[in-house]
Amino acid sequence: MSCYKSLRLAGVFSVLLATACTAQAVQVRVTVENLTSNSVAITPLWVGFHDGSFDSYNQGLSTQPGLERIAEDGDTSAISADFLAGRTYINNLNQSATVASSQPGADRVDGTLASASGPPPIQSGGMATQLFTIDIDGSNRYFSYGAMVIPTNDFFVANGNPLAHDLMSLYDGQGSISFLIGTPGSVNDAGTEEEDFAFSAGNPLFPGRGLPAGQGGPDLGPLDATTVIQNVPGDPFAGFLNAGGVDLTGFDFNQLTGTGIARITITAVPEPGTFALVTLGGVALAALRRRSIG
Repeated sequence: MSCYKSLRLAGVFSVLLATACTAQAVQVRVTVENLTSNSVAITPLWVGFHDGSFDSYNQGLSTQPGLERIAEDGDTSAISADFLAGRTYINNLNQSATVASSQPGADRVDGTLASASGPPPIQSGGMATQLFTIDIDGSNRYFSYGAMVIPTNDFFVANGNPLAHDLMSLYDGQGSISFLIGTPGSVNDAGTEEEDFAFSAGNPLFPGRGLPAGQGGPDLGPLDATTVIQNVPGDPFAGFLNAGGVDLTGFDFNQLTGTGIARITITAVPEPGTFALVTLGGVALAALRRRSIG
């Protein structure tokens, strides 16, 4: 092989190496699937990517306003604003809403996954998906989520441990991570509203169940005397007011031992441009080899 061809070959390798070295992000697809059958739904799912500094809740502490808006109304705007401002709700095991780092939220990424068909809540058998571009320098290494469980007043699913879902295995642009949410013992009561079907959210999504009209606007339910976050044990609807005549068959999500309420899957999506460059490099290398042989 001539020196000129060797230099061209080295140039191809250097381009590919430079591409690999300068790649600072990976695209991931987040999908949530409601695994129940004719049962409870969840509101559009808030998701966030961070460096481990966002702790959304601890049981036994009161609910911060951003999480309260999710738990009562399925509203993700407040938690998104706090998240992107670099705040954390639990700091040093105490209730807090302080800035969590010296560069508040500069590299955090978040979004809300809503059902593509039908009403926004993700009902039995439904799913929602969205693409995100996250940094691979560690600033988006951990994944958090939150959604309201309906029909309830203030039940929610979220990860209280900010380090529970580590995405490092996706940094090479391959593979996926999948886990269940709303499994027995993992649904929480925000402790902000009394459990009363007269004011529960999402009632119209369940026709023929005998549910009253339910919540007619945000933040309308009677205050709960509990005031702190607690796990929802046993039959989750056993203590609801105005439950007379309501058909709750199949609504006991604590009986869904095999699946839980939903599944979240985070999948790395290879960047087309990178593969195009690699393919182009492969073609160039092959051409150089053919010429050197000839």
